Amino acid sequence: MKRPAHGFTLIEVMIAITIMGVLALICWRAIDSVASSNQRLRQADAETTHALRALQQFQRDVEMRADDALMNGAVRPADQPQRLLPPSLTSERHPDGSFALEITRSVGSDGLRWQRVRWWRQGDTVWRASGAATDRYPLPAPEPSKGIVVARAVQRFEVRAWQPGAGWASLPGEGDVFPATGLELRLELRDGRGALSYRRVVGF
Repeated sequence: MKRPAHGFTLIEVMIAITIMGVLALICWRAIDSVASSNQRLRQADAETTHALRALQQFQRDVEMRADDALMNGAVRPADQPQRLLPPSLTSERHPDGSFALEITRSVGSDGLRWQRVRWWRQGDTVWRASGAATDRYPLPAPEPSKGIVVARAVQRFEVRAWQPGAGWASLPGEGDVFPATGLELRLELRDGRGALSYRRVVGF
């Protein structure tokens, strides 16, 4: 004789539904956590890539600087006598502490045209502006209004010159010093991970 089939009781059904709901909530939170972590990693990677591009652009500008012989009054006289830096580089520091570096560099593979490039910090933003490339003098000055944002949320933007026998020297250099043999760029940014420091050294 077959026994009559029994279904689930209401309590058993409610318990099963509750367990499924809890499992679904746990799974959803796990998926959301993974998605959030992935988004943060992508954002951090993008910010790091942006900072490295800024360092690479700075290095390229310095490496493409005009030849010293050409700069001895041919392209344009230095704004101020600065023996620390090559003639193609001039620096200035304003009363508010802001710093700017201008580089006269060649453009193109033939080396027959030059342009003036300016790097400066304004507030928490670092900018780069370049004048029109030409083979005629004087070279057009960079227009700050046409500058491109290089980095945001900047906590530190510092350029120093390596002075043989004396170490790193702040810019602009003062007095009679030995010519520098390299530049150091320090860039400190702040993002969701906190303060991040980057450093690039370029030899002359």
